[in-house]
Amino acid sequence: MTSVHTHREIPMPLRITAICRAAATTALPLLLAATAQASDLKMLTSYNLNAAYTQHVAQRYIDMVGKASDGQTTISLQGPDVVPAMEQLQPVAAGVFDILYTHGAYHSDATGVGAAMDAIKVDPARTRESGIWDVVDKHYNGLGLKLLAIVPLGSSGFQYVLKEPITAAPSLKGRRLRGSPTYTNITTKLGGAPVLMSSGEVYSAMDRGVIDGAAWGLNGVRELGWHEVAKYVTKPTFGQTYNFVLMNLDRFNGLEPAEQTLLLDQGRALEDSNAALMDELAVKEWDELKGLGMQETRFAPEDVPNLDALVTEGVWQLGLEKTPDVVGEMKRIAEEQGMTP
Repeated sequence: MTSVHTHREIPMPLRITAICRAAATTALPLLLAATAQASDLKMLTSYNLNAAYTQHVAQRYIDMVGKASDGQTTISLQGPDVVPAMEQLQPVAAGVFDILYTHGAYHSDATGVGAAMDAIKVDPARTRESGIWDVVDKHYNGLGLKLLAIVPLGSSGFQYVLKEPITAAPSLKGRRLRGSPTYTNITTKLGGAPVLMSSGEVYSAMDRGVIDGAAWGLNGVRELGWHEVAKYVTKPTFGQTYNFVLMNLDRFNGLEPAEQTLLLDQGRALEDSNAALMDELAVKEWDELKGLGMQETRFAPEDVPNLDALVTEGVWQLGLEKTPDVVGEMKRIAEEQGMTP
C-alpha cells in the first residue's frame, strides 16, 4: 500500500506541544550533567550479541539513550552466555543487572503477561492509549521491575524455518520443531511436535537431525546461520511479536527524575520506530537468504486462514493459565478496542 502525504497546517496546540517536547529533550542532558546523577547501567539481552534482535533493538536503544543524554547515561550489554535466556528475569529483579531486553515467553514460568502481548495487534500508540501499557507496567512493578518499552518486532511476527518443504495438510505433520511456549498451540494444531529450545541450540540440533525446523521471527535467520542447515521458510508469515525492555525497579526509582524521563522517552521512541525498521530489514534479509539458496514453502491452503487465530489462541491461553487476572484484563481491553486478531 502506498501512502500519500499532503501538506497540512499543524494546529497551534500541536505545534506548541512539539516545541515543548523538543525543548525538554534538549534540556535533559543539561539536567543530567547538573545533577551529576548520570549512570552506568548493565543490560542483559536474551539473544546473542551479534543477533539481529540485539543489534537492531537492544543496541539501538543503548545508542539512543547515549545520544539523548549526551553520553551521560551509558549501558553495557551482556548476553545469554552470561545468564541463559530463560533464567534472566530473576537476576535483573534482584539487582544483579539493571536492565533486561527479552521476550515474554522466556520468563513465562514466572508470569504470562509478557507472552500475552503477542496476542495484541501492533500499534504502540493504541497500546498506551488503551491502558494496556499501564496494566503491563503495574504487573511488572510487582515483580520488582519497571517497564521501559514494549517493542514490536515488525508488523508481522512469525515463520518456520524447515529442512523439508510443506507438501500437504496439516502443514507441520510429523515434524519436531523448536519453539518457545508462544508457538506451542499453532505447532501442535498443525501436526507438529514442539521442542523447547533456545535459539543458540538450533543450528546443531537441525544439523544433527534432532529437530526438523524452528519457529522464529522474521529477522536474524542469516546471523544464526540456519540457512546452512535448512533450506525452506514458510509463507505467509503470521501473528505479531514484541520484546520488552525492563529495568530493576529499585534502580529506576533511585535515579534522578530527569534520567528516569530520558529512559522512558527513549523507550517510547523505540516503540514508535521499531516495527517499520524491522519490516525493512526483514525484506532485505529475505532477499539475501534467497541468494544463499533458501526457498519459500507455503502452508497448505486449508491451513492459511487459521494461522493468526491459532497463534493468538495459544498466546492468550498461555497467559491466562499463568496469570489469569492481569491477562484477563489485557484480553478484555484488547477485545473491546479491536486490538486482537
